[in-house]
Amino acid sequence: MRRILILALTLALAAAAGCASGVKKQFTLTVDPPDAQITVIARADQPGESYRSPAAISVFIPEDHILAAQGRVVISRENYKTAVLPLSSVKSGSIRIKLVKAIQYRLKYSLLTPVRADDLAFRDKILAIRLVPREQQIELKIDNLTQRPLTILWDRADYTDAMNRRHRIIHSGIKWENRADRVPPQIIPAGGSLQESVMPESSIVHVGGEKGYMVKPLFVLDNDSALSLKGSTVNLFLPVELDRAIIPSYSFTIKIEDVIKE
Repeated sequence: MRRILILALTLALAAAAGCASGVKKQFTLTVDPPDAQITVIARADQPGESYRSPAAISVFIPEDHILAAQGRVVISRENYKTAVLPLSSVKSGSIRIKLVKAIQYRLKYSLLTPVRADDLAFRDKILAIRLVPREQQIELKIDNLTQRPLTILWDRADYTDAMNRRHRIIHSGIKWENRADRVPPQIIPAGGSLQESVMPESSIVHVGGEKGYMVKPLFVLDNDSALSLKGSTVNLFLPVELDRAIIPSYSFTIKIEDVIKE
């Protein structure tokens, strides 16, 4: 009986050693979006281990090339295409993966006010401005056409979304942890230019831990609900000050002319 127990213990230790044998790989995997599910499967006959980004992963790959070929990292999230990385091809160090949305739409815009313009550009005697909507923000390039300083009054500016909800905005020069503070004005010198990206203050969400902050998109474009955006409008109100007089007429209405499936 004692011999049987010793033999069984020896076999169990050998099996355990076999599970941990092979080539050890260590790497850090960072995924966008950060809440994607990461599953590391060392071999087909073993359950996978789950991680969250950023994941510090340590795994043994079997020396047998047939078993090694079964190892993989599976990265998945709802509304995104699943990514699969063979463990044999993963190198030690840091790896970044950006998942591709399963369904993606893009929007075609035009400017309705103060003037109609397909290129979302406006110009008068005081300033020239170009607006470029992106996934999470609107990029602005503002040229001061006067010979006097022009002041952008950010704390009075706002953004009205496609549901007609008004939002306070911040620009890319503001630290996200200070997003609730007063946004100071910016001065564009005579003949100078300013480039900023603006976003609704409410779109910046603190997610905690090492992930810090995330920015919600201006529009949901990863499912068929995006089709309802066609014909809707958003508005950017951008008051400026010149010679101590506030000019409140810079209100830019952008129309979504079309929703195109990619």
